[in-house]
Amino acid sequence: MARRLLFPLVLFQVLSHLFWLSPAAHSGQLAIPWMMNRGKALFADIWEQHAPGSSLLGAGAQALLSTVDPALLLKVLNTALVVALTLLIYHLASRLSGKSSAGALAALYWVWWEPVYGNIMLYFDTLLALCILIALIVYYHAEERPTDKQIALMGGMMGAATLFKQHAWLAVALVGVWLVFAEDRRSALVYALAALALPALQWLSLAAGGLLDSYIFWNWTFNLRGYMDGVPLDGDLFRKLLLGNLLVFPFALLALRQDKRRLLLLVLVWLAALTVLYPRFGEIHGMGQLPFAAVMSGMVLAWTLPQIRDPRQWQSAQTILAGMALGIGVGWLWTGAVIYIPTALGPGAVLGYDEFDEVVAQLLLESEAEETLFVLPETDSTPQLHPRTGLLPPGTWIKGWRWYFRPDFVLPALIDEWSRQLPTWVVVFPDMIPAGEPGITQLLAIVQRDYQLRFTVDGIFDHGPAQVYRLPT
Repeated sequence: MARRLLFPLVLFQVLSHLFWLSPAAHSGQLAIPWMMNRGKALFADIWEQHAPGSSLLGAGAQALLSTVDPALLLKVLNTALVVALTLLIYHLASRLSGKSSAGALAALYWVWWEPVYGNIMLYFDTLLALCILIALIVYYHAEERPTDKQIALMGGMMGAATLFKQHAWLAVALVGVWLVFAEDRRSALVYALAALALPALQWLSLAAGGLLDSYIFWNWTFNLRGYMDGVPLDGDLFRKLLLGNLLVFPFALLALRQDKRRLLLLVLVWLAALTVLYPRFGEIHGMGQLPFAAVMSGMVLAWTLPQIRDPRQWQSAQTILAGMALGIGVGWLWTGAVIYIPTALGPGAVLGYDEFDEVVAQLLLESEAEETLFVLPETDSTPQLHPRTGLLPPGTWIKGWRWYFRPDFVLPALIDEWSRQLPTWVVVFPDMIPAGEPGITQLLAIVQRDYQLRFTVDGIFDHGPAQVYRLPT
């Protein structure tokens, strides 16, 4: 019976993600892959602080399906990702508990909570979680001790997670420590070698292209030195995290029992995945821990619900707990339901993409194929103007958030490039300029001095007006 729930859950998930929900497109999975397929290279003339895995994945998908609109392709890939996670969550919860009901409840939890956090498609944190979840399934597939082959595959998947987000290295280390104590040193060594395989291949490829130093700076030095502004944990996100993870705590206590100690690895991985929330707390970063919270929550529900089926047999403590559970359920329902209220762009819109329709239409009328474009500021969404118009930046591309200009070489490098080759078109979003100040101020001064305003588009959703300038011929 529980297994039959899986098909309608997946069908609901597919239909809602393709036609109703409106997660955003991020430059790392859309604009950057588009530029890569047109000759720009990560860490060469694309300066990017994120790990390269999702951009490489996006570039490969766009190259294979070049006739498909990039936003539609991203939406399909993201839908496939969340459905794959649904099936994997079902499988792991069912296997660990021995109950298909645990799998169904875990899948239901995931389907309900995923849109709450998953507001950016194919995001780094979600892909990290996918790799770690597969690694756990490989480990727990062994009845007793995993074989060397299983340990190696587990290590390979954990290493793959680091290609999508740097935070995954903590999970890699914690799993390695777990294997030392729960299995043996040989298993830990096999795991470590396998976990290093894909990252080492990445480093060798970058070194061969002369990009290793740039990769180290943007992926590691830039992030660890604190150039980027942090975002504090606010009350709304804290409420969601606490409400959604309430069942993790009883799971952790149950896992401390002698007969369930092997489940503690799941708790450790969940804790490691929580670190992706730092230093910029936001809903999308909750995706790192969500699949593991889903597995644990589904198992707790499957263990608990059969014991409270008959309210006539409840004692006082059970009645109190049932009342608390009712309150939690109402919180779950409300938190998940509000996500299905459409934005001003309508059901199924791709945020960070569709709102630029009017700017794109006018630019396509007035621009020519070999011309270039720069956006001030280049944010997580405004870079989508590049693939939408077919206009590349003239030289180095970098985002326009203020922290990208804090390394002392960034602004001089851009000004030097602009002195030799100015972009043909510049799109300025005045309402967003404070997010890039003071870094973009000198670039804006060049625009005011050397460019002519061609047209303005007002009232762009969540962006304000756009002023479009052209270099005089």
